[in-house]
Amino acid sequence: MTRSGKPGSGAGRRSLLALPALIALGSRTAAAAREAEALRDRIAGLRLGANLERWHAIAHNNQPRRLGTAWWRRFRAAGFDHARLFIPPVSETGDSTGVLRMFQQAVEDANAAGLPVLLGLTDSYHQSKPWAAREWEALATRAAFFAARTDPAQVVLAPLNEPAFPDTAGWMPVRDRLLAAVRRAAPAHLLMWGGREWCSARSLVEATPPEDPLTIAEVHDYEGGDAGAVQWRFRPIAAWRDRHRVPVVVSELGGAKGHETKAAAWAADLRTALPILRELGLPATLWAYTYGGHWRLQSGDDAALRPEIRAVLR
Repeated sequence: MTRSGKPGSGAGRRSLLALPALIALGSRTAAAAREAEALRDRIAGLRLGANLERWHAIAHNNQPRRLGTAWWRRFRAAGFDHARLFIPPVSETGDSTGVLRMFQQAVEDANAAGLPVLLGLTDSYHQSKPWAAREWEALATRAAFFAARTDPAQVVLAPLNEPAFPDTAGWMPVRDRLLAAVRRAAPAHLLMWGGREWCSARSLVEATPPEDPLTIAEVHDYEGGDAGAVQWRFRPIAAWRDRHRVPVVVSELGGAKGHETKAAAWAADLRTALPILRELGLPATLWAYTYGGHWRLQSGDDAALRPEIRAVLR
């Protein structure tokens, strides 16, 4: 079973279509794109990561802070092999690059600890509230900022955390516009996208991959359930991945709704889901290091996990 999206498939066709464009970019960018291609294969082989929710990576009590490389090494020692961050919307951060520079430092520290980073450039896009010029300009600015300052061998860029559309037909052209906007600024980075319904599993299988060969897909899941329910949701995702030769990351994995603050029940959800995802070759990224009380992984402000969660990961 192929899980890496290597040539000889739909991904191979997309790679061939992209060759003239990569050649035109010049040798340096083409070399960086090859690094991103290698990261694409590496992502497919990851096991378990964790999210840092919105401001958690860069602020505490409304004050800027740097977690630092020692924190990220403890994060890795907790059992994680990658991290996911996403930047709050421009309406919250403002237009200056100050917040972007703090996220840049967090990404660099995570990379220095040996962790690839999945980086969302903003939060959401709702069909009921189309973006104005400011949101599109912020996306382009952020894409250019991180393209110039992050390593394509270590960092995946996603235009969004999550979309919210009532149907896939409406989402596909917006997805393609978002990816194109990031690709113009970041010609060599691996890009990530998800399905129209908050990146749900069922909405990913409705979608077809973009022509861009340097992309992977993501799924967010907060449904829990017994082994049969987990298999029912994720076997179609593994089949979609194999059919399209596009790696898929379960980039937000929580427990069932109703278990948000019930650590024992949430841990049981993970104890059921994680072995199935590993069997299917689907990397998972737990939700989350957070200041909130829902699906909170950490005991305090350090990287140390809650005992119930730590026991699941042993």
